Amino acid sequence: MIKTLRKTLNFTLIILLLIGCSAQQSMAKRRPPKWVKERPITPDYYVGISVVKKDDSKTNYIQLAKNQALHDLCSEISVNISANSVLHQFEDETAFREEFQSEVRTSLMEELEGYEIVGTWDNKRGDEYWVYYRLSKSQYELQKRLKLNKAKKLAQNFFEQGKISEEKLDIFQALNYYAKALDAIKKHLDEDLSVMTFKGRVNLGTDIYNSIQNIFKRTQLTPDRKAIKIEISTSHKEPILVKAEWLGESGNSLIPKLPLAIDFSKGEGVLNNKVSTDEFGYAASKLSKITSKKKLQEIEVGLDLSSILDEELENYQLNKLFFTPESAPKSKIIINVERLKAYLNFSEKIFGKNSNREILKNNMKKELSENFFSFTNDKEKAKVFLKINTNVTKGEVKEGRNYKVFIVYLDCFFSLTDAKSGMEIFNDAIYEVKGMKPISYDYAVKEAYEQAVEEIHNTIIPKLNQLDL
Repeated sequence: MIKTLRKTLNFTLIILLLIGCSAQQSMAKRRPPKWVKERPITPDYYVGISVVKKDDSKTNYIQLAKNQALHDLCSEISVNISANSVLHQFEDETAFREEFQSEVRTSLMEELEGYEIVGTWDNKRGDEYWVYYRLSKSQYELQKRLKLNKAKKLAQNFFEQGKISEEKLDIFQALNYYAKALDAIKKHLDEDLSVMTFKGRVNLGTDIYNSIQNIFKRTQLTPDRKAIKIEISTSHKEPILVKAEWLGESGNSLIPKLPLAIDFSKGEGVLNNKVSTDEFGYAASKLSKITSKKKLQEIEVGLDLSSILDEELENYQLNKLFFTPESAPKSKIIINVERLKAYLNFSEKIFGKNSNREILKNNMKKELSENFFSFTNDKEKAKVFLKINTNVTKGEVKEGRNYKVFIVYLDCFFSLTDAKSGMEIFNDAIYEVKGMKPISYDYAVKEAYEQAVEEIHNTIIPKLNQLDL
């Protein structure tokens, strides 16, 4: 009996102890860990801690807490610009350095590895979720060195290939290799990029920049003619020739297979924009015609860097910093645009009778002179003959209680003939241009004249500009 009682008491005590331990464990879980109350400070680790409000989706708030903790961890990693970095070379590019540091922080977050979770705390009363991550500083520095060495090795390989291409005067290929070398080290511009070569120790960032600038300095583009005279809408029979030379220390050499970009810097026209030098160092572009009304226009010839300095490229801002467009080799060609010399044969009929009025003739000559022709009274000097026939007919008279309006209609016919061959090269017309005025038909005719000149500007001139003479 006594034995049974003892067993019962022992069993009861065990149960009470278990219940007490369970209660203590439950209380411990409810208590916040030490790292929640006070942020850990350790010389060996970067620390990241975050707290988020819990929601219905467990995955969402846990992932959010992790992201915020890692972001907090990254904020402890300082981004310092080395005294030997290439960024110190660009003293006036403060905005770029700030943007670069911002991008480094973003990439830190995206490429972070080797971190570990230390603990979590689920605060049920506060409906909060806490998480604690850390990253070994020594492990981070090791990973950083490995990435830097890999980037420098790749960049050095491209850089040396660029030097070989440069020595062979394969200038465009050299520039592309330098662009690839720059891409390899783009995330490490704040660091010392020195490497050992057969020629001694070099800083890759600085030497890439200097090599690009050296190419720009030694490449000379020379057009065979610095000024060209051409009539509007007339093709230039001779091609625009540009010579590309390398200004070497021991003498000049012609540069073959060099892509060039040719375009109007002032004015407008049709020409071959993309050309390359041949084996003898000459590039040729055909100027099909001038379409702008400006008398003085300008064509600029430069290296075709569109594949490197494309605004759509991820590296555009970086490439622009190294491949300075303003210092790239270029030359200019002045275009003196002359109006097409024309002899005018003008006839006018008003209400079935020939008219000697000069109003419409003079207004049309002024409009056509401003946009296309240079009129001459000497047929021998004319390149084209322009024939204009106009005819004004009476329309109806509209009457009301207190008004009377007269209406006329004007037709105008244009014919352009080549003076040398006699072949008609243009034929067009405007029909039933309405003039409507009170008082008399004469007032209506004047309005029809004004409307006709406007119609010529809007419809005839654009068609003349399309001619290839």
